[in-house]
Amino acid sequence: MLGAQERFAFQVKTEMYYGIGYSRNLGKFLQERGLARVGVLVDAGVAQKAPYYHEIRDILAGHTKNLYIEELRGTEEPDYDYLDEVAAKIRQIEHLDVLIGIGGGSCLDVTKAVAVLRTNPGKGIDYRGFDQVVNPGVPTIAIPSTAGTGSEVTINAPFTDKREMRKLGINGRYLNATYAILDAEWTMSCPLFFAVSAGMDAMTHTLESFTCKQANRLTRFFSKEAFRLLFQALPALIDDPGNREKRQEILLGAYLAGIALFNSGSGIAGALSYPIGVHYKVPHGIGGGIFLAPVIAYNVDRGYGAYAELLDLVEHRPAWTPEEKNLRFLEVFRALADKLGVPRHLDQWGITRENLDEVAKLMLPMQAAFDQNPIPFTAETDALEMLRAHVI
Repeated sequence: MLGAQERFAFQVKTEMYYGIGYSRNLGKFLQERGLARVGVLVDAGVAQKAPYYHEIRDILAGHTKNLYIEELRGTEEPDYDYLDEVAAKIRQIEHLDVLIGIGGGSCLDVTKAVAVLRTNPGKGIDYRGFDQVVNPGVPTIAIPSTAGTGSEVTINAPFTDKREMRKLGINGRYLNATYAILDAEWTMSCPLFFAVSAGMDAMTHTLESFTCKQANRLTRFFSKEAFRLLFQALPALIDDPGNREKRQEILLGAYLAGIALFNSGSGIAGALSYPIGVHYKVPHGIGGGIFLAPVIAYNVDRGYGAYAELLDLVEHRPAWTPEEKNLRFLEVFRALADKLGVPRHLDQWGITRENLDEVAKLMLPMQAAFDQNPIPFTAETDALEMLRAHVI
């Protein structure tokens, strides 16, 4: 229960600029800050398929002394080897005032990590964990082309260690973007599947930062507004995909969810998605989205009641009891996930009853994350049961 005696810390270090088409101001933005030697890391899919990119690239070319552009692979989540490969190229640039990342969460994660590797020696994996970076990186501008991860505001950059086959990134000090630009024009060419995956990633951040044990009144303020924005705007991905205003609201919802997440904590759905992402290539946002409704059901069945606060943001039910509101929240969330086409089973990624025990073992190291859930949840039994309900 939140109260006057609670104690917490809170930080947001990223300077954010918001608006449809705001990226067209990038040339002036850089000039005003004396940032003339510019590196750009752009998701290859954005560079090759988004007409907006070519417009902004030309603006940058006309307002910079030196412009270096590197296209990043966008087909899989980044690992430390790939991070080192990109960092080696950026370290060779003689002068660099700012590094701009344009793309999905993986691209922005690489950008933030490369920025600190530019000013710190060694390999990326040397800085795995929390607050291992010694020197500030070069300034960064994060421009998301998907609305989901919140990487543009978080102090996290997750990477996979291919040798240990686990995901633990470079986090904490100096891992925030210096600036973020939220501009829905970048999201308009994003394929539906990736837009949904990103949106469910944001929803995972929203719900888990709201319910986790480390939540406080300030993080919940951000979580609730993020949920309201996302819940009301995400259906437009299906019903009105050309609606820039709704896309802009999804971007803001993802941004607020990111703030809430790194200032509080995560939970079950996000934790379950990490191992199956590393070992079975389940997209991170989809993985979290598959388990969100089951986690809500798990908590509601065991007496957790705060989901009623979230229902109040999207439905007016003044005569209902908190218990009725919690059950209704589960219904409306499931309806949203179904509308967006979030799968209910994992079989398309090769997770079946035959290898369920093997998958369940991957969850054992995730107990610390499970412990953030407001209702006890064990890796040994509860995770296995939840996985079993999602295989055929």
